[in-house]
Amino acid sequence: MLFFYFYLISFSLLGYGLLTCKALNLNLYSFGYLGFLGISSLTLISYFSSIFIAHNQIFNSLIIIFGVISFLFFFKKIPNIKKKFINYFFFFSILAIFIVLSKNHDDFSYYHFPYIYILTEYSHPIGLGQINNGFRNPSSIFFLSSLFYLPKINFYLFHIAPAFFLGFINLILFKNIFDEKIFKEKKFINLLSLIFLIFINIFFYRLAEHGTDRSGLILAIYLIILLFCIINSSSINKKLEDNIKFFLIILCLLISLKPFYFIYASFFIILFLNENTKKTVIKVFFTKTFFFCLFFIFFIFFYPFINSGCLIFPAKFTCFFNLKWSLTPGIIDDVKIWYELWAKGGATPSGVVEDKIFYISEFNWFKNWVTIYFFNKVSDFLLGLLVLLAIFIITFSINKKKPFLKQKNKIKYLSVYILISLCLIEWFLYHPALRYGGYHLFALVLYIPICIYLANLNIDIVFFKKRALVLIMITLIVFFARNISRLNKEYKLYQYNPFINTKFHFDEKFYLRYSKYIDRNINNFSKIYFLNKKFIIISKSHE
Repeated sequence: MLFFYFYLISFSLLGYGLLTCKALNLNLYSFGYLGFLGISSLTLISYFSSIFIAHNQIFNSLIIIFGVISFLFFFKKIPNIKKKFINYFFFFSILAIFIVLSKNHDDFSYYHFPYIYILTEYSHPIGLGQINNGFRNPSSIFFLSSLFYLPKINFYLFHIAPAFFLGFINLILFKNIFDEKIFKEKKFINLLSLIFLIFINIFFYRLAEHGTDRSGLILAIYLIILLFCIINSSSINKKLEDNIKFFLIILCLLISLKPFYFIYASFFIILFLNENTKKTVIKVFFTKTFFFCLFFIFFIFFYPFINSGCLIFPAKFTCFFNLKWSLTPGIIDDVKIWYELWAKGGATPSGVVEDKIFYISEFNWFKNWVTIYFFNKVSDFLLGLLVLLAIFIITFSINKKKPFLKQKNKIKYLSVYILISLCLIEWFLYHPALRYGGYHLFALVLYIPICIYLANLNIDIVFFKKRALVLIMITLIVFFARNISRLNKEYKLYQYNPFINTKFHFDEKFYLRYSKYIDRNINNFSKIYFLNKKFIIISKSHE
């Protein structure tokens, strides 16, 4: 049943992607592009419908079936459909082992599952931030996942959304790698796509580690690759316009996952500074895609606002403190301190430092962070990056060189690289935990210069394709083997047999505690009416 729904939802996402292409006049018919367009559209549907209706099984079934019907109706119009189907089934068949697990992400039972489940029980309550810190700035992945509450399988699909992010990004990167036109014009993109396909599947092989973080990291990586594709465009045409539109959609989807990705909006500035894209960017501002993105941005601010009273939580300057459900300034300050404290190693399962303010001030945290975090996680990760880098250089290095990049391209690449470096500095100063952006920023800083170097070597297309295919096959074998090993460990630890039961471990008392809290107190909650619809308000008195 798990695998049936996995494929069914993926086809539904493709169907919504096709509808989005038609509605926004996009010519992006590769399955990877369609998948992310479908994710974006379905997230928007969930955002909007959550206001007025609970995402029960009947509603969700209709939504998913409509997407499947759309796919069946339009898929014959997709060019080169046979090849796209082969690639799709290849990658998504491998992903089947990825979605089977017993233990989910550590935050899954704390606030991921409870929030998603509340969306299936009620039209969105106001003031959810009063009962759980994790509810105050909800990730869009919760809203997307709430549509996966379906008959027979119930809530056992709430964890699989990251699999679609991984699956569709693999399809996009795979297409980039073997695109001969890209290879002739900008070989750098082929190489960068290849090394990050390897990186994502090697380092992000466990679904239980994804949570809401790694889907964002995956999107951030692709956003940079797409940016390089755009600034390398030598002519103004429909493809360039479509790429810029897709860039905007991916940027909005990225920001909706985690608020700290707002900083990535700065990369859009480069498109204004690039003489080949400036006019097209301005043109995009007057298209349906721009209004699609505005709609998306509205909900990015809307749900933190009705949950906490803040447009961006915990940015205090965006908060309204006079609302019935608003959090107090003291709570917001405490949360902001706690986030930074945790990221800088001042709060661990073994204890919390006494003077929190002093610890996070200036660089008082640095020595302890190096001891308990850098030499525990960051150093191991960097070693892994360097090993992959060495393998990549050895695989593609040959003696004969072409002239280095033209000055024009060097400046464009440098501007992107500087912004990535600034993001890395911001990450280090304020939230230096790998899950909050460190993974992909370190990788980008290391891999971009090497891919530029390799792109200027005399690499033949046939030579590249053969070696790329070998590396991809080894990567997927490693991905599969590591997941087999993971399932074996889970069997030993939890007596979990994936061949008998593919459902994750469920503790009703812990998972459903917040929905039960709402059930017990619903008659005592405040109410407001809008368009003849009753909305419950969890106020400060119920904190």
